[in-house]
Amino acid sequence: MTRRPNLSLTLLAALCLGTGLAAAAGPVDFDFAASTPVGSWQERETVSTVDGKEAVSVFRVKYLGDEERNGQTYAWVETEIRGFKVKKGERKPLGDPTFVKMLLKKSLLEGDVVNSIGNFSDLATEIIMQTGDAQPMRLGDAGGMLGGMAQAIGLQMTYQLDRDGDETVSTPAGDFGCARYRGRGTATMNLVIKQVKVESTTTHWLSDEVPFGIVKLVSDSLVNGKAEHSEATVTAFGRSGATSMIRGEPQEMPSLGNMFGG
Repeated sequence: MTRRPNLSLTLLAALCLGTGLAAAAGPVDFDFAASTPVGSWQERETVSTVDGKEAVSVFRVKYLGDEERNGQTYAWVETEIRGFKVKKGERKPLGDPTFVKMLLKKSLLEGDVVNSIGNFSDLATEIIMQTGDAQPMRLGDAGGMLGGMAQAIGLQMTYQLDRDGDETVSTPAGDFGCARYRGRGTATMNLVIKQVKVESTTTHWLSDEVPFGIVKLVSDSLVNGKAEHSEATVTAFGRSGATSMIRGEPQEMPSLGNMFGG
């Protein structure tokens, strides 16, 4: 049986991993828009290890264009998410790929990513999501749903991210001179019948030579005391040619804000 992704967790993953700066709240002196023209894209591969088991996720993030709404400029950003399990060194797909197209405030690409991620209700105005060849779904109340969900699970986050020098990083996409940031933080949430506490340390390498700025991310976390390790590295990128993978007319999804207390 093919596993379908959880909608809310998929959206949060697309937002946080798409920008590459998950749930951080600290100063980042970096202009993501300067390296990310319309039509650009970046592909990252994330290798995660939990209890000695390895899993791989591939994210392709694309800047599709801008749109004016209510006197503000928004950016259409789409993330393709493909998951794989690793067995005896071979990768096997975990279900169908998921495509999440988000209408975000343009300021998120102009250096305000980190300070905005913590406020989910202010992130996305509209989201269109499609899994495999299924009919796409449109969520017009995206900010209310994400903010309400965070409230419903009692999400609390603290995170500090600080500049920690410069470093040249080698990746499958090339070698890049990067600004290095190190972070440390804690997140707690109530899922079903138990509380989950995540304590994490991260290192981010950013370069204006790469669309969306992200060259490499390394994270070590304790999830209720269980160790998890992940490394994300840029594998390919381009400054033009990005196109949406959403196919078909989206079906309107009912407002979920009230469902999650928003």
